[in-house]
Amino acid sequence: MKVSAVALCLALLAGACWAQDSRVPTAAPSGTKPTKKQVVVVVIDMAKVVRESSLSKSVQAEFQSWTEGVKAALQPRADTIRAKQDALKNDEGKLNADQKQTREKEIALLQAELNQLQQKVQQDYQTRQQMAEERLRSAFDPVVDALAKEFGWDIILNKSERMVWNSDAVDQTDLVLARFNAAAPAPAAAPAQAPAK
Repeated sequence: MKVSAVALCLALLAGACWAQDSRVPTAAPSGTKPTKKQVVVVVIDMAKVVRESSLSKSVQAEFQSWTEGVKAALQPRADTIRAKQDALKNDEGKLNADQKQTREKEIALLQAELNQLQQKVQQDYQTRQQMAEERLRSAFDPVVDALAKEFGWDIILNKSERMVWNSDAVDQTDLVLARFNAAAPAPAAAPAQAPAK
């Protein structure tokens, strides 16, 4: 008798659970976002976008031009120091202590000036790099946002970041790259060269 009572309770409990599960879902409480039945995940190869986009190529060309300008400004100073060091080494036996000290001070002063310029160039490089990254991001983000809204993308993964595997069907790199190139702003004017003084 006890067994049948337990079985009856379990059956009633199972029936109650089934009745709960089979009910028509109620509307989401107010203030909550509705959930999608199927999440759309896409993949973008950001390394390819950075490598092949017209804006990125423009930014890289600007950096190359700036680097060449810096090298052209600093190389003569380095050559002068090297020439004076070589001359000091060649003339060392002919110079008295005061002459040698004067030349060494001159070389040390030139080297200090060059070191200061190199530090300024390094700081300028870092600033330009941050500005370039921000420029690319500010141009890229609206494109991706618009595409996500247009095609209903929910999650966008970067293929360049240690992804184990993805189907070609979810790879939207070429579409994003085409839209990014079409929407990219005109190249900015070439940056000023590093000061030679």
